[in-house]
Amino acid sequence: MKYLKYLILTVLVIVIAGFIAIKVFSEKKPEGAVGTEANKLAYAMMDKLNKRAFDSIPYLSFEFFSGGHKYFWDKKNNKVIVEWDKNKVIMNLNSLEAQSFIGSQQIPGEAGDKLRNKAWSYWCNDSFWLIAPFKVFDKGTVRKRLTTEEGEKGLLIEYLSGGVTPGDSYLWILNEENIPTGWKMWTSILPVEGLYTSWTGWADFMGAKLSLNHKLAGKDVEMKNVKTGTSFTEFGYTSDPFVI
Repeated sequence: MKYLKYLILTVLVIVIAGFIAIKVFSEKKPEGAVGTEANKLAYAMMDKLNKRAFDSIPYLSFEFFSGGHKYFWDKKNNKVIVEWDKNKVIMNLNSLEAQSFIGSQQIPGEAGDKLRNKAWSYWCNDSFWLIAPFKVFDKGTVRKRLTTEEGEKGLLIEYLSGGVTPGDSYLWILNEENIPTGWKMWTSILPVEGLYTSWTGWADFMGAKLSLNHKLAGKDVEMKNVKTGTSFTEFGYTSDPFVI
């Protein structure tokens, strides 16, 4: 009984310490001005990263951070192949129509739908870490212009709808050339509000700039095997792999 009391006390101390740490390290979301200046800054950021070139990329593949989630995106037709463990989902991102597989076996019905839903959730999160700068004018977004406490240019993007976690907000920190150096996040899945993550390692892909490196909570993470191409044959396929 005495040990149970010690265990309960230890758990309470950990919970209270965690709660205090969250409060200490959290930051209140700043206010900003909606309107022309915010939109100008958003366009300037996308122009610097060459959104026109990004929009014209036919095919894009990448692996998310640890390499456990793999993606092959047919951007022209907005279809994607999502692979993790032994699972594979081929999905139309517009209609969410999909085919699900475990190994080579197609999984129908409710089990297939569960894999589809998981693939959709993975895609919404993982792809955002690669293409978020080009999504600042997505449907349901609000843009706000501000200056940070450090005197840096800030572009706050609030996602009121879309994805799997509507209500999330991201404050882009921009340098003098309007290239993002990082962002602060206010999201439903992170307990710390205003958590900063760097955006570095900008690389050229068919004229568009993508950030491949981030420092998140002191840990370096990297997008792996990012590749663009003009045909699915460049990715090792002999026939269209996106047929559903």
